[in-house]
Amino acid sequence: MYLALFTYQQVNQFDRVHILTILICFLFFFLIPFFGKKLNTNKRRVASTSLIFIGLLQEVFDYGNRIYFSELNWFEDLPLHICNYVFYIGLMYMWTKKQFLFEIVYLLGLGAAFITILTPEFKMINTFEYILFFAAHALIVVFALWGIFIDGKIPRKGSVLKVYVFLSLMALPVGLISWITGGNYMFLMQRPDVSNPIVFGEWPWYILNISFIGLLIMTIAYLPFKLTNRLRVKN
Repeated sequence: MYLALFTYQQVNQFDRVHILTILICFLFFFLIPFFGKKLNTNKRRVASTSLIFIGLLQEVFDYGNRIYFSELNWFEDLPLHICNYVFYIGLMYMWTKKQFLFEIVYLLGLGAAFITILTPEFKMINTFEYILFFAAHALIVVFALWGIFIDGKIPRKGSVLKVYVFLSLMALPVGLISWITGGNYMFLMQRPDVSNPIVFGEWPWYILNISFIGLLIMTIAYLPFKLTNRLRVKN
């Protein structure tokens, strides 16, 4: 068991292991909101707190694993990729239930985490990191779905623009830190090594491409609520 967890056999995109991982993630995307919906208010709060605890524990294990089997460094291990900081925002949302935090997790995190689950960079230290990587990204999706189906949250009018501005503003300090440390946070310095049809072009054009497609994905995520609201007003 120890050897299986702390060694790593290379996984490739959409091979049997990756497909099984995706299916497990999708199972949790369905089961957690499904059973969460059946809980009363007090038990929902307990479940929400439990998800926060699981998220924090995942981070402790993740950094502990990296410290023990590798060396932490400034150019790879800061939590400055989109999914990294949206994960922490998701934890804060699950505790505070703040509307804008939900909008970031839903509009930005849901799409980013979902795409990462489908097209990750397979650069794990060991199998344990592989598990923790997908657990963290799956939790982002769970946080977003919890907000919609359990907390009854919906993105407000203008939320797409606000979240897009937030993302653009985050790129400024993250880009500076990447330049100082030699890192590639938010993939601002170099195109990620992934097989993903939305990542194309050379620097800096791929950044503009991803930025535009990201805005499009957020708009698509917002549309069901806009259309539902229009139907509700008509009726």
